[in-house]
Amino acid sequence: MQPSTVRCAAETVTIFVATSVAVLAIMLPISFASLAGSLHVDLLVFNVPRAMTGAAFIAVITAAVTVAIGSVRTARWTALIALVGILVNHLALIPDSADGHLDVLSLPTLNFIDALLAGAVVGALAVAVWNEPLLRTVYLFGALGGTILGDLTQSPTDPNSEGFSDALGGTLPLWFIAASVLALAYFALTTPASPGLITETAIPLAPVFSAVVAFTTTIVTALAVASHKTSAPYLIVASIVAIAAAVAAAMILPGRDGILVLLMSSFSVAGSLVITLPRSGWVDLATLAATAAGLLIGIRTPRPLVAATSVLALACLVLAADVFAPPATLTAALGCLALGSVAGYCLGTAIPQSPTSGTVGLAILFVPSIGVALSDIDFGHLAYSSSWYRTTDVDRGAAPGAVAVVVALGCTIAVLALMRLRSAPPKIVSP
Repeated sequence: MQPSTVRCAAETVTIFVATSVAVLAIMLPISFASLAGSLHVDLLVFNVPRAMTGAAFIAVITAAVTVAIGSVRTARWTALIALVGILVNHLALIPDSADGHLDVLSLPTLNFIDALLAGAVVGALAVAVWNEPLLRTVYLFGALGGTILGDLTQSPTDPNSEGFSDALGGTLPLWFIAASVLALAYFALTTPASPGLITETAIPLAPVFSAVVAFTTTIVTALAVASHKTSAPYLIVASIVAIAAAVAAAMILPGRDGILVLLMSSFSVAGSLVITLPRSGWVDLATLAATAAGLLIGIRTPRPLVAATSVLALACLVLAADVFAPPATLTAALGCLALGSVAGYCLGTAIPQSPTSGTVGLAILFVPSIGVALSDIDFGHLAYSSSWYRTTDVDRGAAPGAVAVVVALGCTIAVLALMRLRSAPPKIVSP
């Protein structure tokens, strides 16, 4: 095997692992294991959605600034420094007293730091790999796969917890983070200086404005719905606002880059309502395989309208499952497989020309949507809770599925309109 081939394979694995570490750091609380003994457990649980939203903003801002700098080496070093910060942050979880409790450090603070640093990794790596088709595909799979895996991971105290939950139930393993730091450090040190990625040196503001519109509206709407989810007027207004925000954010982006924003905005609602429990351990691995397959099919045969229709079909399946209540295990298995394949196809079929626009579309999945708020009608708050894990034990009625269908239908119409209004860009070369 040629040295260049070995380096390419090692670099591919490094990008995948580093991206996965960052996304899982965003999607999961910094430590499940410390929750039982922490005096700050309530603060941590209620601040996780805010930390995830902050990570989404940091990802877009980091991508925008790094694009303006225009150096792959700078992008890699930015990701490396942020990864080192994540490692140090997790080392701080080591109890600082003999009783096993965190006496000085605050779990909510550590979780916020973890999420913000992880957002910087996601944004910087997007810029570093966007012009390399293979690395870009691996990065996209790592980001989407980590998002879905983090979404499926239950609390280790849940008796239904299987699959990857045991491995991720405490916190991300330190050796896993350290290995990604060492590998990325090698490639950051050995990557030759490259010419600028763009001819302009100004920070691209359109993606930043798009992120402000999409992320802020999503989290504010979700918070409002979580407090008033039984009110029909709130659900109607929330659906309209979600569609309008997605359309506005998509139109701010240049060309057809906004299609990914529309697809992921609708998917975030429908996907957050898919029943995922109870399920067997093999479903997690099969879901990741379905994600990879959907991503590759979307890259090779991009059909944005088909992708939008698939999200609408997913929303209809959610509604049907809530109304007809088929066998729980079958519902969860089919739902998870559909979750992965639809998400993968939506991402693959609408990869934007700009890495910053791509980061906006990906980071929407980090921000808890109205789907999360509607997952458990009895909880009454938007927090990292039982509402994150969708089970047939919760009878939530037809309203959440109906909201998902309305949002998906609105975004499908918006995708069609955007395709008619704006010409297709030059095709991105597939791996």
